[in-house]
Amino acid sequence: MVRESERQQWLVACFAIPAEPSALRVATWRMLKELGAAAVGGGVYALPERPELREAFLRLKDRVNSGGGSAFLLRGQALEAADEAVVIKRFETSRAADYAQVIKSARRFVEHVERETASRDFRFAEVENLEEELEKVRRQLHRVRERDYFVNATREEAQAAVIGAEQALRSYVELASEQGDP
Repeated sequence: MVRESERQQWLVACFAIPAEPSALRVATWRMLKELGAAAVGGGVYALPERPELREAFLRLKDRVNSGGGSAFLLRGQALEAADEAVVIKRFETSRAADYAQVIKSARRFVEHVERETASRDFRFAEVENLEEELEKVRRQLHRVRERDYFVNATREEAQAAVIGAEQALRSYVELASEQGDP
């Protein structure tokens, strides 16, 4: 059993944003998504207490308040371990979905490499295109890992998928250097 003093400290943000114009609502939603905040309900979002997350929540709060909405921040701890478990489960569910998207992107990349290999398209331009595409997948993984505050179980699978994509590109580049345009 986790003692109260060992439980997670939380930042809780409460937002009320007018429906129109929608720009503030969309920008707020995007920032909350980027931060990996867990929706607790009814305009209430939680993040683990960390200095960089506090600063980001404060910036978002100021943006909402200056844009015609209202926002305030709270810092605290769940009164019961079961409530904390619910919030952590919301983080886990969101990160699992994010990692599933990384895995999907990495697999699509490998399929793309396989198509180019099968069609024997070893042009330099195609190599560059594939390198750019792989870099997007790497950035996607990096962004998810940055907001994976509780080390999700699917993290390793996503990392392995990206490593597989990197290996596929290395094999393709070796073939391209042997058979492609000078």
